[in-house]
Amino acid sequence: MVETPDETELVQEKKIEEMVQTPDETELVQEEKIEEMVETPVETESVQEEKVEEMGEMPDETDSVQEEKIEEIKENPMLRSANLELEKPFESEVHESMHPTTMFGVEFAPLIIPLERRLQTTVVLHLVATFFFMGYGSILLGLYLLFFTRYWWLTVLYAGWFVYDIETCNRGGRRSEWVRNWPIWEHYRNYFPVSLKKSADLDPNKNYIFGYHPHGIIPLGAMCNFGTEGTGFSKLFPNIKPYLLMLQGIFWLPFLRDYMMTAGGCSVSKSSIEWILTKEGKGNAAVIVIGGAQEALEAHPGTHTLKLKARKGFVKLALRHGASLVPVYSFGENDLFDQAENPVGSKLRELQNYLTSKLGMSPPIFHGRGVFNYSFGLIPYRRPVMTVVGKPLDLEKVENPDETLVSQTHEKYISELCSLFDTHKTEFGIGEDVKLTII
Repeated sequence: MVETPDETELVQEKKIEEMVQTPDETELVQEEKIEEMVETPVETESVQEEKVEEMGEMPDETDSVQEEKIEEIKENPMLRSANLELEKPFESEVHESMHPTTMFGVEFAPLIIPLERRLQTTVVLHLVATFFFMGYGSILLGLYLLFFTRYWWLTVLYAGWFVYDIETCNRGGRRSEWVRNWPIWEHYRNYFPVSLKKSADLDPNKNYIFGYHPHGIIPLGAMCNFGTEGTGFSKLFPNIKPYLLMLQGIFWLPFLRDYMMTAGGCSVSKSSIEWILTKEGKGNAAVIVIGGAQEALEAHPGTHTLKLKARKGFVKLALRHGASLVPVYSFGENDLFDQAENPVGSKLRELQNYLTSKLGMSPPIFHGRGVFNYSFGLIPYRRPVMTVVGKPLDLEKVENPDETLVSQTHEKYISELCSLFDTHKTEFGIGEDVKLTII
């Protein structure tokens, strides 16, 4: 009985020793595990660094691809016009208030837009509002002053001036170089943008008739290039003075007539053209939108249809006065508005033709964008216009040209115009197989 406790104590001591050793081993194991864990993060960090480097390279490649695409769009006006972001070019990573919002099918302009773009839209709005509303608004204002206020004498005074000045639009107009050089016309040019290219120099010792094509809904490209110095006409063609010719009816509208004449506008009447070619010396260019009001009915985006086959009067005048004919084509003019479908033979086209014959101006049903939305309105779309001035077709002076000579010259002019179109169409992104349609 006495030995039992001793044995028990021995056994217990052995167990204690074993227990003491166990933690030592456990500590060794733990130390090994800790070392592994320490090594693992180091490897993980290196792997992460490699991954970060790879991720860093990927955005660089993406940026280069994006830059290439942006450059391609900038160089190709048609890609630019087709790129929806260029209609609303705002940085994608900026605040939501800088993105357009669509409600009830109408795409509204963002709240935050660069000031430059606001100025561009304001100038174009000014021009469109002037064209559509200044003349008729002035008539209503004059009647109001005449019958409902004590300022009736203002209406009488202007009426007297109107009668005295009625023929000025047929006698070279009343251009103002100050107005033509207003800084706002740069915003007008940059809105679309509009560009002007020349194919050859023009001799300032000659006079010219520029045939401008196409008419578009409103010939805004012609106004920018020849009614202002927005695209630097006088620098491209030194000592050449352009006269943008318009419908006679515009010069029957008070105040609008005066404003248009300051830009170098004149009537497109025969007497007006002859005055420019004979009474204003040399270095003059009478700019005629050949297709006229009827061609506006052909103005659909992506189309190139010109009303020209029966338009020979300008050729006869050029021959009679020895003026050189210069074809001008404005790529993109037809893309600035959308027009309701009006195929030849449709009821709508028949009605439009009837109204054109009675009113002297066509009534196209069209729309562009608005001031605060991109879906509808009277403001043209932000789409590029590239105007190319062709080489002059020099003519000998023939006081009484016969129909055969007029027709032959007319055919030469059409040939030069088609050649001009074919030469430059690919610069605007138009396919090689696309041809001008002459009706």
